[in-house]
Amino acid sequence: MQEACPNCNTIVSPGQKFCPGCGQKNKLPRITVRVLIKDFLQYIFNAEKGILNLLKGLATRPGHVVTEFAEGKRKKYFNPFSFLAICVAFMVLMNSWIKPYAAISAVPKEYVLDRIPGEETKDIYRLTVKREAQIQGFFNRNMNFGTLITAPFFAFFLWLFFQRRGRNMAETAVAFILLTAFISMVHGVLISPGLAMTRDSNIHSYLTLAAISMESFYYAWGLKKFFGYKTSGGYFKILLVLWLAGLIGMVLILVFYYIYVYHGGASIVLQYL
Repeated sequence: MQEACPNCNTIVSPGQKFCPGCGQKNKLPRITVRVLIKDFLQYIFNAEKGILNLLKGLATRPGHVVTEFAEGKRKKYFNPFSFLAICVAFMVLMNSWIKPYAAISAVPKEYVLDRIPGEETKDIYRLTVKREAQIQGFFNRNMNFGTLITAPFFAFFLWLFFQRRGRNMAETAVAFILLTAFISMVHGVLISPGLAMTRDSNIHSYLTLAAISMESFYYAWGLKKFFGYKTSGGYFKILLVLWLAGLIGMVLILVFYYIYVYHGGASIVLQYL
């Protein structure tokens, strides 16, 4: 006897275990504590298996993982956007706990104020210090979410330079997101504690630079196979494009920083610092 699917009212023929319209299981048990626990454990173990496969693959063969995912092996791995959200959330919690970045004081330095002639110039300096602290605080709080902004930016540059390799913009963005998510996880586990321990020393800047360099090498490693390169020449091509995109992004940030923080008064203020 034919029955209607309780979810979408599509007619389900006898013997069909799943609705042909929405895919829901035909005969669902009543919701009980036992059913909830069973569904919860099933979801956790299935998700854990996908995440473990993804983490292992991205750690050992990132190019193989992103290539497989782009070419159709989706069930084998965890969803890239869910994976990115989990990794970014983990990094946020880690950075909130250990605070790897030092905050800049919004209080103007008295010895600088004493050297500045005129109240108008002193007001420019006070505003500069305030905005500099605001920008630094914003980046410290939201640096983890910068991956969500930079991923499309870098993916666009990679697609622009390597579109002849047969990858479209969406595939390139997903590959970059998978690699970015793994980097975020590694950063939270390994890099952030080191930055926290060296926060008030000169080593902090060198460690940050080293982390950025290693990340670019990892991206190039993963994207080499994704774009179909088999020689080291392809690796260095990708690396150069990543560095070029990073340089352009840094210039854009510095232009914004100059306009907002120094509001055209940099030449006035900097001579007294």
